[in-house]
Amino acid sequence: MNYLSYFKNEDEIRKCIADNVLKIRENNKLTQDQLAELLEVSVEHISKVENCKYTCSISFIFTLCTTFKMDINDFFHIKESNNDITKFLDNLSLEQYKAIIEFCDEVKKYYSSK
Repeated sequence: MNYLSYFKNEDEIRKCIADNVLKIRENNKLTQDQLAELLEVSVEHISKVENCKYTCSISFIFTLCTTFKMDINDFFHIKESNNDITKFLDNLSLEQYKAIIEFCDEVKKYYSSK
């Protein structure tokens, strides 16, 4: 899934992550200290993530989602599309995906030059 298509820029992603980490923590009635201990990170890390001062790693998000039994798409509030093209793209190998990207780039170049 290409999450960049759902967000305009890194600040928007950071804000989404901050809001969701805070919401998960508060919904589970945890302090920053308790969440930090649970996720094996520092309290400062939690604070910086919640206050949009730090862009956390995907492993942090994965650990958070795993700990709270949450799908990563739910974390980002992304609704998966079940249309045919999405199903087709989801089943491609990395090589096939790259080939399609290269093809699309060539088509774009061709029509940009006209």
